[in-house]
Amino acid sequence: MSALLVLLPFFATTHEPDLTNIERLADSLYAYGSFDAAALEYKRSIYLSSFDTTGSVDSLLTRLKLSLALYRNNERNEADAILYSLEGPMVRMARAVLLIEEGNPYLAARAVDSATCAVFGASAYRLRGWAYLEAKEFTRSASEFRKAGEDSLAMLVEDLKNLRLKNPRTARLLSILPGLGEAYAGRPLFGLWAFLVNAGDTYLIVNSLIKRRYIDALLVYTFLWQRFYAGSMANADRFARDWNERAYKDALDPIRERYGEREVLRLDLAALARLSAP
Repeated sequence: MSALLVLLPFFATTHEPDLTNIERLADSLYAYGSFDAAALEYKRSIYLSSFDTTGSVDSLLTRLKLSLALYRNNERNEADAILYSLEGPMVRMARAVLLIEEGNPYLAARAVDSATCAVFGASAYRLRGWAYLEAKEFTRSASEFRKAGEDSLAMLVEDLKNLRLKNPRTARLLSILPGLGEAYAGRPLFGLWAFLVNAGDTYLIVNSLIKRRYIDALLVYTFLWQRFYAGSMANADRFARDWNERAYKDALDPIRERYGEREVLRLDLAALARLSAP
């Protein structure tokens, strides 16, 4: 009921729609989470703005809002079609944030080009720094943060190069001796279990061969030994990657919280308004 009272003034009937009111209605619908309805109003505003000579509405900003509303409504194909049809520093900043959301931080860093940095200055360098940080490109990230005047943040990021990580390839190679790769990857008990299982399978094969039970040896080799031996390598690789992810999370989360990454990477109507007036 309260939402209806807020939106009621926007439905006042006039012979010629007021683009500003349409835009305000769309913004209100977006704020209430009605992204599909907001997108419809933004489309109406864009259509009517082609007949408007007063310039009361920023068409580029409205298109960005439409793309964002579609994105939040999980209509990503249409959102991308609109977003990538637009150009300019403001568009590139918005595009970079969405790329980070989608898990493409390296592409996000490339989206913030030199022209964008020239317009937005420190905020563009900061965004590019966070993008490189999410991509685990610590040297580049520190460089961008320094350009943004964030020297203390840059120093913390540079220290991330000294994280104690595990090499998945090394873990797989060590698993030539079953269990050794898992132990290297930080799971010694699992490694011991893998060693004992593979040792037991090997014993069954050798024992069957000694007793000339070749079919039994083949069955054990096919259904047990190969499975657990290959599984030991796969587990070692996975455990090494899990170790690295935990190490990154433990190191990065305090930095993200302390320096407000969430605020920098939040894209909503307020953020778009800030981008429209750098």
